[in-house]
Amino acid sequence: MSAFDPKRTLRRQKTLKDQLVGAWALGSIDYVRADGSRSSTFGENPKGIAFFDGSGNYIITVMRANRSKYAINNRAQGTAEENKATAQGTITYFGTYSVSETDSSISIHVVSSSFPNWIGADQKRIVALTASTGGGTTEVVFTRAK
Repeated sequence: MSAFDPKRTLRRQKTLKDQLVGAWALGSIDYVRADGSRSSTFGENPKGIAFFDGSGNYIITVMRANRSKYAINNRAQGTAEENKATAQGTITYFGTYSVSETDSSISIHVVSSSFPNWIGADQKRIVALTASTGGGTTEVVFTRAK
């Protein structure tokens, strides 16, 4: 047998889905305007994590890092201003996903979300596991969680 066996090499290559499975830490999330300018959707140094399992389930949560604590230590009794800051500084959603190896994308189905307008929606995301690239209106960068 030679040192390089193409059939053996191909068997060891992971699919995009295999590479996607696991935990991912948020690096950045930016709104990209048509002119190329950016703004930080969730402020400076947002916090977030995404989990993709091998059965096609996912959960993603992102939030501002600098959110103030509520005056009363009860999440159900926040003031209008505190609730607004929470709603504008947090997005959490979960559901199912499928992977297209052809165009390096994932299609997600949102079962539920902190943003009710996404519930039941299907969304397509382009995935680049080795580099982050622009395009679209929101650019999200996740790195493999430690």
